[in-house]
Amino acid sequence: MKKVLVVDDAAVIIKIVSYALGEAGHQVSSAANADEAMKLVDQQSFDIGIFDYNMPGKNGIELLRDVLKSPNGARMKIIMLTTESSTDLKEEGRRAGAAGWLVKPFQNQDLMAIMGQLESLV
Repeated sequence: MKKVLVVDDAAVIIKIVSYALGEAGHQVSSAANADEAMKLVDQQSFDIGIFDYNMPGKNGIELLRDVLKSPNGARMKIIMLTTESSTDLKEEGRRAGAAGWLVKPFQNQDLMAIMGQLESLV
């Protein structure tokens, strides 16, 4: 079981991802934006983060950078889960430290495949 932080401004995405991960035995917390996410990261550590790119305030890559700089987030493996699919944005995410990129709409088996790859790293 891994501790996972899901950050997305779309409540339905949080529900879908949280359900899939919960069924697989993971402990899931969620936030609707970067500010809420950082409050959670300041309070506890997570193994894996799943961040949307397009959110009000800071985008997912900005959040990723902040999380990886924080004491509790420095070791977190982060997946970007977003509608964005441009090569340039994916490369920016990789340079910032993203461990994976999954484009919405997604299949649960694709999410679980990426999770399986990351579980061995954390």
